[in-house]
Amino acid sequence: MSPAVRFVFVLHDHQPVGNFDGVIEQAYRDSYLPLLELLERHAGIRLALHTSGPLAEWFDRHHPDYLDRVAALVAERQIEIVGGAFYEPVLAMLPARDRIGQIRLSTEWLERRFKTKVTGMWVAERVWDPGMTSDIAAAGIEWTILDDSHFKAAGLTDDQLDRHW
Repeated sequence: MSPAVRFVFVLHDHQPVGNFDGVIEQAYRDSYLPLLELLERHAGIRLALHTSGPLAEWFDRHHPDYLDRVAALVAERQIEIVGGAFYEPVLAMLPARDRIGQIRLSTEWLERRFKTKVTGMWVAERVWDPGMTSDIAAAGIEWTILDDSHFKAAGLTDDQLDRHW
């Protein structure tokens, strides 16, 4: 028998501050809503979902029912909510207090809206700096996802990377 594989499916949904309502509405109709409907039809599909602050606020203004439906899947443990920095800043460019503030703003918004504890976060634009670690922990985050391309560029091999940390 082959060894078991643990696959974690994480989706990142984002629209930038100031994007046109019509553009976001089209993405909602073409992407966000059809995925939600698929998840509602197939309870066996589980995933983690990161939604940026600007997009979450847009949903709250224009389609609060969408967020209610996501919350129902969170309550069923079909979706795990992944936090991040609220406005998707490049955290490595911010001072510590702003990093922590952005992460806490996102976490508090998501926890209030989805009534769940947020323990993980998405790192915007795949930009990582080791100095972010203590600020992420100070903001209450327990885990994050990093792109392996940066580690490979630093000389690590697939054998060193293909595992949890």
